[in-house]
Amino acid sequence: MRDQNNSPWGKPPSNGNEKPPRKPIAGFLILAVTVALVVFIIAWVVGSGYAGGRGAYLMYDFLLLALVGAGLVGHIVSDPGQALRNVAGWVIIFGVLGLGYSLWNGTSRLGSEFNPAGGEIIENAITFRPDMSGHYYIQAQINGTDINFMVDTGATHVVLTMSDAEKVGYEIDQLTFDQPASTANGIVFSAEVEIGSIAVGPIRVNDVDGYVNQGELDVSLLGMSFLNQLSGYEVRDGLLTLYP
Repeated sequence: MRDQNNSPWGKPPSNGNEKPPRKPIAGFLILAVTVALVVFIIAWVVGSGYAGGRGAYLMYDFLLLALVGAGLVGHIVSDPGQALRNVAGWVIIFGVLGLGYSLWNGTSRLGSEFNPAGGEIIENAITFRPDMSGHYYIQAQINGTDINFMVDTGATHVVLTMSDAEKVGYEIDQLTFDQPASTANGIVFSAEVEIGSIAVGPIRVNDVDGYVNQGELDVSLLGMSFLNQLSGYEVRDGLLTLYP
């Protein structure tokens, strides 16, 4: 009897129960593992140059990037089965959520790169990177209200702009602007105020002497009446670190 495969009438029709051949996934797995391994090695090498928690935060961010990269590779480069594509999709979702939290929380190295004013918390201290002009900007809370400051060691006190003072809750028309100060634009008057609390990351200082500036001050100044109440602060390797 002749083999049906060699029949002159061709291959017999399929009965519909045959499964399509599976595509190999070995290439995808090797590529995904390679991406994750390369990013992990980069994180290990770069993170080893930082002390304490800073390196750990950097490792965390890079590992999340490795997960996202592996998932993207799974979707773009390879064509595995539906189950594997679903796994890659969940990897991407959780990886993006983790990176988003890292940036929003602002306590990681990656978060501090995107938002230098948010700082990077290391144990009980907080470190800030300068902006392009070389100044240090800090996001602080005055009585629970977020205020952006520029660190100014030449300022004797914390100085608030009138708009920031209104955000905090001071009534401008009830302040007495009787403290003169000489500036490049001439004599400017300020009103003395008592600030209940200033919080910067893990640091909180209560009862800080401050002033509300009546002039056209662009940004509030974080001066020595706050810095002197810390246990210390330093600028090293271009980074400003505040210690509680």
